[in-house]
Amino acid sequence: MMLYDDKNFIGNIIKKARKSAKMKQSVLAEKIEMSDKNLGNIENGKQFPQINNFFRILEVLQLSLEDFGVNTVKKENYKKFNLIKKIYTLNDIELDIYMELVNIIDKMAYNK
Repeated sequence: MMLYDDKNFIGNIIKKARKSAKMKQSVLAEKIEMSDKNLGNIENGKQFPQINNFFRILEVLQLSLEDFGVNTVKKENYKKFNLIKKIYTLNDIELDIYMELVNIIDKMAYNK
């Protein structure tokens, strides 16, 4: 799976979706915990969003990878994609809890 890697292309899609949602740049930036300047740089094609911010943008603006030129995620990979998306959008406390759970599951699996 590969995203179209043109900064302007990605920025334009994000900007159009934000404007279509009638959302100010500052509001979107706050929702995804990013500075206005960074979001502006992304929308203007000066930088790529970090992956965790990208997933947050997708969620807030109700975009999908298909909106960025990615072929539909195959059914067998859909669960993996959603798990990766979830992990990248966790805050530090949630991430610690998930890691504890994963460690418990690993211990249970290897002790059988």
